[in-house]
Amino acid sequence: MLSDGRTPLKVLFIGGYGRSGSTLLDRVLGQVPGFLSVGELRHVFQEGFVENRRCGCGEPFRECDFWIAVTRRAFGRLEGRKLAEVMALKRRVDRWWLLPQLGGRLGTRRRRRDVDLYRDVLRGLYGAIAAESGAAVLIDSSKDVSHGYALRGLEGALDLHVLHLVRDSRAVAWSWQRRRFNPGNGADMNRHSLLRTSAEWSAINALTGLHRPTGARYRALHYRDFAADPAAAVDDVLEFLGESGRPNPVSDRTVHLSADHTAAGNPNRFRQGAVEITPDEEWRAAMPAAGRLLVGALTAPALRRYTR
Repeated sequence: MLSDGRTPLKVLFIGGYGRSGSTLLDRVLGQVPGFLSVGELRHVFQEGFVENRRCGCGEPFRECDFWIAVTRRAFGRLEGRKLAEVMALKRRVDRWWLLPQLGGRLGTRRRRRDVDLYRDVLRGLYGAIAAESGAAVLIDSSKDVSHGYALRGLEGALDLHVLHLVRDSRAVAWSWQRRRFNPGNGADMNRHSLLRTSAEWSAINALTGLHRPTGARYRALHYRDFAADPAAAVDDVLEFLGESGRPNPVSDRTVHLSADHTAAGNPNRFRQGAVEITPDEEWRAAMPAAGRLLVGALTAPALRRYTR
């Protein structure tokens, strides 16, 4: 319990590597009564406050009534010099190579002070979102390793659960190769080479997996299991969160997605209405054989671990 008697806010952090199906999983879970999907909250300062990209509801971020109310409650105002200071603080702290200072309180006194200050920012933001929405559980699909470990330091404010979502490295590599339009900013999404994806997929999944031996509430979920039986996967996540009594929004592989206030994520966050969840196996036929072999070889040790 918090010092004022309040129960810590329950947060499900979806970790892993990009293009693994996290946005869809996030939004499906966001349809559970009492749950709120906030998307990739790690990017809210840059993509929301600075770039004013579209919220999941369709409005520009700084014109969305929900985020206006959250901002007022958390920061009063967040613009100009104050926003620049938050962005600079985030750049000094939220980096994967700084995991020792995020996870182990290592580093100089100034580094540790920066970590504490940034966690204060996150504490205020998550608390304001919960207060404005009335949600009992927030779903944060940021995935980024450093963000997950930053949240780990908020034990008194957050009841954090880490869900490690893993997808076949070859499917992920193919997804990063495809050209996709992002209505959030009106431009194409970033594309990565096969070599970059292979290296990052292996490293980030390994670092995300370290949540388990370092004491976090942790569970792994493979994309193929979610896509094959989404209702069962949602039941497992609800059980993991200690929320088994809540209704499962998936029926006959179909979920009805309502408009929400996701701060960032892939274009699926704008989709509404009835959605049938089926496995995305396009890579098996469309990805050139040479690419499949290269990525498979480069990621073989981790691929065997996560697909056995």
